[in-house]
Amino acid sequence: METKPTLSQLLAKPIWQMTGEEFLQLNELGRENATAGEEPKEVIEYAHGITELSQKIGCCQSTIYMLKKEGVLDDAIVSQVGRKIIFNVGKARALADEYQRTQREIRRENL
Repeated sequence: METKPTLSQLLAKPIWQMTGEEFLQLNELGRENATAGEEPKEVIEYAHGITELSQKIGCCQSTIYMLKKEGVLDDAIVSQVGRKIIFNVGKARALADEYQRTQREIRRENL
C-alpha cells in the first residue's frame, strides 16, 4: 500500500512533475493548514484624500476637514506629503465615532 506524501514533500516537488492526484492533495493540505492556522489578518483599507475618506465613512467632506483640523484624525493618517494624505479608513471611522460619543456626553452634561 502506497503512503501519501506529506505537505513538505509535495511543496518540494515541481508542479510539472506532479500527478493530478498529488496536485489535488497539495491543494487540500494547503486549505487544511490555512484553516488550522491562526485567524486571518485584518485587511486594512486605505483612503487617498479627504474626498475618498468621506465617501468610505459616509459623511460630508466638511466634517472630515473639521475633524482633521481639530486633530481627531491624526492617528489615522498613514502618510502625508504636502497636500496628499493617506488615511487608514477603519481607524479614522473609530476615531470619528469616539469623538462623536464624547461630544454627545459633553452636551448632555451641559443641559
